[in-house]
Amino acid sequence: MKTLIMCATNVAASPEERRARRPIARDTDAYQGMLRSYGDIAGWADELGFDGLGSTEHHFQTEGGETIPNALLFYAKLAAQTERIMFVPLSIILPAQNPIRVAEDLALFSHMYPGRIGVGFARGYQTRWMQTLAQDDAVTSMQPDSDARNREIFDEYLSIVERAWDEDSFQHNGKHFQVPYPAEGIRNWALADWTRAYGSPDEVDAEGTVHKIGVLPKPLHRPTIFIPNTYSRQTAIDAARHGRTLLSLAGVEHLGPLTEQYQDIARENGRDLPRGEGVGIVRKIVLGDTFDEAFDLAVRTAGYWYQNFFQAFGINEAFRIPSDAPDRRLDLGDARALTRRMHETGALLCGTPDQVRDDLEKTVQAGGGRLDWLVWEFWAQALYGDDAPEIQRGQLKAYAEQIMPAFR
Repeated sequence: MKTLIMCATNVAASPEERRARRPIARDTDAYQGMLRSYGDIAGWADELGFDGLGSTEHHFQTEGGETIPNALLFYAKLAAQTERIMFVPLSIILPAQNPIRVAEDLALFSHMYPGRIGVGFARGYQTRWMQTLAQDDAVTSMQPDSDARNREIFDEYLSIVERAWDEDSFQHNGKHFQVPYPAEGIRNWALADWTRAYGSPDEVDAEGTVHKIGVLPKPLHRPTIFIPNTYSRQTAIDAARHGRTLLSLAGVEHLGPLTEQYQDIARENGRDLPRGEGVGIVRKIVLGDTFDEAFDLAVRTAGYWYQNFFQAFGINEAFRIPSDAPDRRLDLGDARALTRRMHETGALLCGTPDQVRDDLEKTVQAGGGRLDWLVWEFWAQALYGDDAPEIQRGQLKAYAEQIMPAFR
């Protein structure tokens, strides 16, 4: 099982400093500090043998939350400063993007740094920036009036990215995107003879009409595609059908049925896989010399951000249990209670390295005995204070030396 660090991109500051320097993410000194911290984590992860590093795409979070709008651009710098680690945007939000540009950018990175790029794709749930970037008020997931349309756009755009990588030229006449535009063809007499002689076959007909487009460059290697998923059955089916790696955020009790379903769907589509191949899990992990020490650190990092930020978007509903009131949004009152719930539901693996290793082993066994990936939500990046770098490196080092070897 490979381990990929999903690194937070928070501008680290105390609540008081965050308030006094608002909007702190527009403070260039503070933002430079975030980039340096992230770069340090990338270097340590590379030295310690981690397999991948990723972060989310988000925009307009002036409060100092997830603050990298274009991870791929930043990774071009980090890849030049490291030796072997793979970089994985987790995730590029396709409904707010041009799928052709996404395919081009990732393919170019694969030539710049061979073997060192993967990609996650997600649907996008924050209206503040999804609607603004897409210039569309019905484009966001998890909203009653736009969720179905969001999935429709996501599926269409992802198919375009994959075709752009796999086919020398193609034509797509979809509900939300056309290749070429317009789909019925583009009159281009000037390039007709040249393209017929040297371009992709069937791009241009004898009358000089462009019917297909060839996207370049072709990837040097096809990036592994990661698809995050909580409970959506359709997302799991689509991932298995198309050979995408499914990253499960769901509880351990759902993992066995998920890996079995993935294996069955893959077999129906001509791929006979061992159970667990093509599936990964997403977990928050916090380590300490004692359970209490690790738990307190989890409260300061993941607990703080999920209580004070993500709760507003309904993300904490993933930690719901049957005894919770069904008619209200989940709110446990404070970061400590929420952190306890994360641990109880298995979203947080917390404790000494031995305790976390045992819990991780139980999770892997629940999935059928093997998994392809563990994605570690690394909220230690959000720490502020002079001791933050030492704590961050200590978390990575303890995992790399005391946990990771057991799952290789």
